[in-house]
Amino acid sequence: MAGFFPVLKTDDFVLRELTDDDLEAISSIWGSLKVTEKMSSGPLSHEDSVQMLYVLRSLWDNDAGIRWGVEHGGCLIGTCGFHNINKGARRGELGYELDYAAWGRGFMRKALRPVLDYGFNIMRFERIEAFLNVDNDRSAAVLKKLGFLREGTLREYALTPKGLIDQNCFSLLKRDWKNQ
Repeated sequence: MAGFFPVLKTDDFVLRELTDDDLEAISSIWGSLKVTEKMSSGPLSHEDSVQMLYVLRSLWDNDAGIRWGVEHGGCLIGTCGFHNINKGARRGELGYELDYAAWGRGFMRKALRPVLDYGFNIMRFERIEAFLNVDNDRSAAVLKKLGFLREGTLREYALTPKGLIDQNCFSLLKRDWKNQ
């Protein structure tokens, strides 16, 4: 994967490589209790956000995945992309987060469409998975609108600052995406 980082554009969004200039926005997003309360992590400190930005950026360079910055109106409002890739099984895990101020406007659903196309058509995935905390109803609704199916609950699957929690597994198959 490493090499030229792909930029994806829609009428509303530019999905682009994350840069050091995004640290303030990343720190605000990942530092928000509202954003992180439904995720496996708690709010990140500024120092932890520096590390998170490094991790997200290194996915591409290490051929371990890809994470786009989601830009709307010239501002970074979130990130999305793939990690935990299994090339042999032709699958990857989808991850994303969105600044709280941008919630409720369908932004992530719209931004994920070209990302899913990229995963199926360029990365050649046959299956894309997403794992959500069982109480993350808003994110589950986004996935369902994109055609993901809930496969089941993984008991005590994720370790959080509050202990082990259950997560729901969602999946989208290439054949189902093509038929939408």
